[in-house]
Amino acid sequence: MNLRAIANRATQRINPNVSATIMRSGGYTTNDSGKRVPKFTPLPLKVQVQPASTGDIQKLEALNIQGVHRVIYISAEVEAMIRVDKKGGDQIVFEAGVMPEDDQGTRWIISAVLEVWGHEWRKCAITLQNSYTS
Repeated sequence: MNLRAIANRATQRINPNVSATIMRSGGYTTNDSGKRVPKFTPLPLKVQVQPASTGDIQKLEALNIQGVHRVIYISAEVEAMIRVDKKGGDQIVFEAGVMPEDDQGTRWIISAVLEVWGHEWRKCAITLQNSYTS
């Protein structure tokens, strides 16, 4: 039984899922000048975006992660940033008009995976990075 699918059907009546693109971190390449350039693989999908709860914000503060936060529920395996391993983590891009922070589109980083339910879904904290850049 996929509890996320059941809950999502009810939640969508009040807060519809939105389109997003997960940019899966794939390491980096080195350009001609020797600069490292992050490499990402795009994965378009639908996500449920919700405000971060007080408990979610406290967890992020304990990790010393500051900024504008939201929580997403996502049916995909994603990775957060892991500072000790120097991993930047996956990013999520919302097109213009989806998030209220920027009418040009926004780029967020998956800053923490808060809950994992097998391969079915995850609850992730996302943190605003900057305005959308293609």
